[in-house]
Amino acid sequence: MSRRRNVRVGDSERERAMALLGEHMSAGRLEIDEYDQRCQQAAVARYRSDLDALFTDLPAPRPHDELPAPGRKLPSPRAANVVFVLCLSSLLVFLAVVTRSPLFVLLFVLAAVVLFGRVRR
Repeated sequence: MSRRRNVRVGDSERERAMALLGEHMSAGRLEIDEYDQRCQQAAVARYRSDLDALFTDLPAPRPHDELPAPGRKLPSPRAANVVFVLCLSSLLVFLAVVTRSPLFVLLFVLAAVVLFGRVRR
């Protein structure tokens, strides 16, 4: 446990700690001067134990109660739209070739206008 507490922290952990201190101040648990002092200490914290020490007398939330799990970022909605349009386009072109009907080409144009018109708003 002591090994995990001596892990170095970065800017995101310091900012999270200051945001949580702000929540405690808003809830009336910290006076403005005490909040300012703790934020200054959080800004120069180097280790997890430095940040944890600022919350020993405070209830949850605390900086390391719910650390986000490292993982992949979700694709942006724009990327999802591009994938959707590519799949739809492939399907419509395939149907146009197989059926030899220009109707599917017109559907492709209509679908592109509707989808891209909606994305820009």
